Parts: sequence; C-alpha cells; structure tokens
Amino acid sequence: MRERLTIQENVPDPIGVTSLTRNTTTGTALTATPHGFTTGDFVLVAGAVPPGYNGKVKITVTGASSFTYVVNVALATPATGTITVTYVSDASGGRKIGWADYATVWAELLPVRALERLQAQALQAQLDYRFRIHTRADLVPQMRALWTPQWPAGAGQHTLEIHGLPPDGDGRQYMFLECGEVV
Repeated sequence: MRERLTIQENVPDPIGVTSLTRNTTTGTALTATPHGFTTGDFVLVAGAVPPGYNGKVKITVTGASSFTYVVNVALATPATGTITVTYVSDASGGRKIGWADYATVWAELLPVRALERLQAQALQAQLDYRFRIHTRADLVPQMRALWTPQWPAGAGQHTLEIHGLPPDGDGRQYMFLECGEVV
C-alpha cells in the first residue's frame, strides 16, 4: 500500500439553542449564533425536555438566529435542557456544510480499464480512480478522499468523490474505493 488518502466527511457543527418555545403547533427556536439555515432545510433538534421537541424537522427561517417548526400542541413551554440544533440536509436531501478530516488510509492505486470507464459512463457514474484498501465498515459513499500522488514528485492534490465501496473477493481483508475527480 503506497498511496495515502485522507478520508473526509461532511459534518456540521451543532449550534446551541438559547430558547425553544411553543405557540399552538409552532415551535420557535432562538440560536446562540447565526445558524445559516434556509427555509425548507432539515435540522436535528436534540437535548430538549420534554423530548417531543426533539427530532429531525423541516424548518421555516424567521431570522438569522431563529426558525420555527411544527410541534405537538400538548408540549410544555418553554423547553428546558441543553438544546442543540444540527443541520441535516436541504429540502432535496443534499448537504451544504464544509468537509472535515475523518481518517487516513493507505491504498494501492489500481488501473481503471477503458471498458470499465465506458460502463460507468453508461450508468452515469464517474470512475476516474480505483484504490484497494484494508476493509473498513465505517466508510460510506457520501465521503470524499484527498489524494496527493507519490509520483511524480510535486504532484498536486486531487479531491475525489467516493462513488462505490465494493469488496475485493470476499471482502474480509480488502475493499475498493471507486472514485471520481471533483471538478
């Protein structure tokens, strides 16, 4: 294994909630700092008591540090506890938060044959690089890899989207990272 890959994940930071109240079926959250959310985003509310305030919810932004969402009319107000809110996705299921280093793995770069590239194009997938690594159950296709080739000297860094994680053989010892270049 000669190439070093830095695996990254798209991880949002939790934001503190200073106030969480209910008026009929509308929960209103005030955050300690500007949240950067957009109406229609999904967020995860956690740490509230009663727990009926908690969960993955679709929000309506009412200000730089406030948003509302639908809650049960019977919840006590205001909520107590150490309440946080964490971005989950936009209305389409995409993510817009920055990338953070997750792990470093050593990999063997394997050639991608022309026929495999054609097959990937037919499936509307991008397959530029294939790496063989020791099997890891914690990697998922939503991650990406940063790779600076060992050769030639001074080669630039590549940012690669992980598109597939098929096993090599029975998958007990090795697996593949099938990656496409981020353009």
